[in-house]
Order: sequence, then C-alpha cells, then structure tokens
Amino acid sequence: LTSEECCTMSVARPLTRSAPHSQTSAYLRRPHSGSRNSLNLSRSTRALSIKMGPPIPPNPSQLGHRLGGKDPAFTIDVFLDYTCPFSAKAYRTLVSEVAPHYGDKMSLVFRHQIQPWHPQSTLVHEAALAVTKVGGEDAFWKFSSALMAEEHEKDFYDVSTYDKTRGQIYDELAELASTSAGVDKAKVLEMLTLDKEALAQGQKNPGNAVTQDLKWEVKYSRMVGMHVSPTTIINGMVVDTSSGWTLDQWTQLLNEFVTV
Repeated sequence: LTSEECCTMSVARPLTRSAPHSQTSAYLRRPHSGSRNSLNLSRSTRALSIKMGPPIPPNPSQLGHRLGGKDPAFTIDVFLDYTCPFSAKAYRTLVSEVAPHYGDKMSLVFRHQIQPWHPQSTLVHEAALAVTKVGGEDAFWKFSSALMAEEHEKDFYDVSTYDKTRGQIYDELAELASTSAGVDKAKVLEMLTLDKEALAQGQKNPGNAVTQDLKWEVKYSRMVGMHVSPTTIINGMVVDTSSGWTLDQWTQLLNEFVTV
C-alpha cells in the first residue's frame, strides 16, 4: 500500500508476544504458529482496524468533468494540463469538433493532469476547480475553453508566470474566469485563499477550499499510471492518439463504436 500526505491507510500486522494488550485493537490478531513473524492467511481474521485520512469521493462522477450523453456508445477520458500546448490543441479539437459530432453517443471526460515541472500548473488547475465550485460544470467548460484558446493558452506558460507571485497568478485566473465564465471574481479568489481557520490554529500548510478536490484528482491520475499529457483512455483502455489529429482522423478511430 502507498500513502499520501494527509491521506494514509494503516493495515493490520501481527503482534509480537510481548506487545501490550492495549495495542491489539489496532492490529490483526492471529494465533502464533512457527516463526514469530509468520502469517497464516488461511486462518480467519478476528480483528482488523483501518485508519483513513480524508474521505474518499462519494461517487465516481465527482472526479473529472463530463460532456455528452448519460448512456453513450463510448467514453473518452482525456488527461489534460492547462500549461501544455499539446493539451490545448487536443482540447480544442475534442470539445469543439469531436464532441458535437457524436453528441449523446459519446461521453468526454476531462481529467486534471497536473505537470509539476510547470510550477504554475497546480495553480491553474486549482482555479478551474474553484470556478466549478462557484459556477458549476457549465462555468468549468467555459473557463477551460478560454484557458485552452489560442489567444490565452500561453498566458500561464512558464515564460509568462516566472516573475509573478502566487497571488498575482490567482488574480489573473480569477479575472479570466469572470470574463469567460461569468462567475464572481471575488468568490473564486475566496476559494483560492489559504484556510484562515487553519492558519489561526498554527497550521503551516493549510490548503484552500479546493485542496481536497485537487488531491482526489491527482490521486486518481496516479492510480491509473498517467504521466504524459494529453493521454486518452477509450472505454477503459489507453489508446495512442495525437494532439494534432483532425476530426476526420478521430472519426476513423471512433466510428467503429457507433453509427453516426
């Protein structure tokens, strides 16, 4: 098992004979046979304690953002980073051409793929999640389309943000959210502000109102082994595609799933 910051699981392990009785509730108890460290998995377990950090998402639809039908012929999960030019190109084709072409026969799922070698990537994805909380899914797609548009896609690249503070980047993102998605700039910025209650308690890494949402998105991406953006999964399988594909090239791949 792996553990992440503020999201850990501890699983039962056998006690030694000298362990105090008070510890037994936290571990798997079993009869000892042979070596002290041996574990006989054929024996029934009598106690299991699992410790978890933050809650898991209540349902799968809480992760990612969806366009298209509720009962589609096929589903494309596309892992995108707002600071990646190839992601921007793929996004524009998928959202503006491929999704309208197939309509309800297709489900397009945007997955947040933060690329840490672009330090500002986290801030941009945080802003998208904040916009979603303030204005809903429609606002998310409008904001994302603005970020991925040719006129704005370089606004948050490395060269454009290198000398800016975190607060300045947030402010520019909230302004773009206001003009593109019609959400309240102040409310978006409030979502991105460090947790004041946690700060008052002395916490040094308190996070903000979208930190937990961001952790879920990152954890999901890691669980399925994502690294490169953009990456596409079609009906549960990773498929080699290109950000430079035209609508005609996408239909050559996707028409086998549906009669248009």
